[in-house]
Amino acid sequence: MSAYRPGHYLTKGIDRLFGAVRALWYRRVYLAWVDFGHGVTFAGTIHCPGVTGTVAIGDRSYLGHGVSLAVAEGGRITVGPDVSINKGCTLSARRAVSIGGGTRIGDHTSILDSDHRLDPDVPILESGFETRPIVIGANVWIGRQVTILPGVTVGDHAVIGAHSLVNADVPPRGIAFGTPARLHRIRP
Repeated sequence: MSAYRPGHYLTKGIDRLFGAVRALWYRRVYLAWVDFGHGVTFAGTIHCPGVTGTVAIGDRSYLGHGVSLAVAEGGRITVGPDVSINKGCTLSARRAVSIGGGTRIGDHTSILDSDHRLDPDVPILESGFETRPIVIGANVWIGRQVTILPGVTVGDHAVIGAHSLVNADVPPRGIAFGTPARLHRIRP
C-alpha cells in the first residue's frame, strides 16, 4: 500500500507552482529594489515596512514566512549565500547588518542595529536613534527567539542558544546563551 494519499502529487505540484509565482512576484514587483542572488527561496510573505536603504540576499538563501526587513535611509542589510532566516524573524538596519554565508537563524529572532537615545529632557518620540553595526560571521547557528542588539559581532562558527539576549561580542567558535548571553565554552 502506498504511503501517499491520492492527491499527494497534485498538492505538491500546486505548492511548487505557487512557490514559483511568489518568487516571481517578490523578485520582479514587490521587492524589485532588493538584490536577490540565484535560487533564493521564499516560504511565505515577506514584510518590508518603510524600506529606503539597500538589501542584498545571497545565492540559495531561504526566507521563511513573515520575515521582516526594515531598512532606513542609508542603512544596509547584507546576507551571504546559503543563509536560512526562518519564520517571523526581524532584521532592522539604520546603519548596517551583515550576515555571513551558511548561517542559520531560528524562528522569531530579532537583529536590530539601533536603539532610542535616552535623554530625560526630550520625549522618546523625538529623541532619535543610536546606531552601531551588527556583524554575524559565517556558519553561525542562532537559536529561536534570540535578540541581537546594536554593535554586536558574532564570530564565525559560533552558536547562540535559544531565547538569548546578545548584548556583547561572541568570539569565533564560541557557544553563548542566556539573558544576557554569556560565553560558556569554545567549540573544538
